[in-house]
Amino acid sequence: MTAISKKPSPLLRAEAELSDRIVTSYATELGESSVFLVTDVLPPVGSEVALRLSLSRAVDPIRVRGVVSEVRLSSGPGAPSGFCVRFDADEAGRVDVRRFVKRLTGPRSFAECAELSVLLVEDNRLIRDMFSYAVYKYFRERSGVLHLDQADDGVAAMEKLAERRYDLVIVDYYLPMQDGATFIAKLRKDPRHAEASVVAISVGGSDVREATLAAGADIFLAKPLVLRDLFQTLEFLMAREDVGVA
Repeated sequence: MTAISKKPSPLLRAEAELSDRIVTSYATELGESSVFLVTDVLPPVGSEVALRLSLSRAVDPIRVRGVVSEVRLSSGPGAPSGFCVRFDADEAGRVDVRRFVKRLTGPRSFAECAELSVLLVEDNRLIRDMFSYAVYKYFRERSGVLHLDQADDGVAAMEKLAERRYDLVIVDYYLPMQDGATFIAKLRKDPRHAEASVVAISVGGSDVREATLAAGADIFLAKPLVLRDLFQTLEFLMAREDVGVA
C-alpha cells in the first residue's frame, strides 16, 4: 500500500486514460509522488494510467503517467471510493510535478487578493443555509474575503449572473424548471462567464455526473459534500494571484 500525502490541496479535475476507458473525475491528496482520484471506476492495482490534472482556468494543466498503487472502497460520507496513482516520470517530469504541487499546496498570501465571488444555485433552502453558515464560519477566521450569493433556480441564477461576475458557480442538478446541466450549458455559452469555475453537485450518480461534465462543469461532486475539500479550493482561488512558482 502506497502512502499518500495528506497535505490539503484544492480539488482538481482529473482525466484518467486507462486501457479500456477514459474516466473524468476529481482528485485530492496531491503529493509529489501520488494523487488520489475519487471515482466508482476501480481499475486493478498495477494498471497504467495517463493523467491530465487541472484546476479550471486558474492553473495550467499537467500531464503525467503513473500506475494504480491503491484502490479504496467507500467507507461512508467523507471517505469516497477511488484509486491512488503513483507517478512514473523521468527527471524532467518530476520537476514539473514538484512545481505543480508547490503551486497548489504552497503557502498562500491574501495580502493583495481581491474578493472571491461565489454563486450557489440550489433549490433546497436548508442546504443553502447550511452552506452559507459553513462559509461564514470558515472564512471569518481567515484573511481572504468571500462574497456568497444564492439562487433557488436557473432563472434567478441568470439574473444574478447578469449583475455580477462570479469566480465560482456551484450548481445542483435537480432544479425546478430546468436541470443543472441545462443551466450550465447556457452559462458556458455566455462569454461574460467563460472564466468562471463551475462545480456541479448532486445525489444523482453517474448519469448526472456525465451530463453535467458534458455540459461544461469543471468538477462533479456527489452529495453530501465534503466541505473541507471545497473550501481548500476556494482558498486557493482567492489567493492564486499571490502564489508564485519557483
